[in-house]
Amino acid sequence: MAYMGDMSRFSSSKALVAWVGLNPMRQESGEWKGKSRISKMGNSAMRKALYMPAIVAMKWNPAVSLLKKLLQLAYGVLKSGRPFDAEICLAR
Repeated sequence: MAYMGDMSRFSSSKALVAWVGLNPMRQESGEWKGKSRISKMGNSAMRKALYMPAIVAMKWNPAVSLLKKLLQLAYGVLKSGRPFDAEICLAR
């Protein structure tokens, strides 16, 4: 999480997701529409740092089964200053 630096520069978890490059991006041309994929336009070191924890989370904790979700949870914990609470996460 040290890659993120000052959290105040991100206005929302969506801004952080975009900074990391996990935001969905769809390539289109005329009538052709391709598959949606992550943009990969952001911080590759942060994406790599999140990869293995996300794989472990997929296997052991269905509440955080995606890289994007894991990053949004980290953003919420760091922004609020409160420890992670699975009950709050699952209540959404």
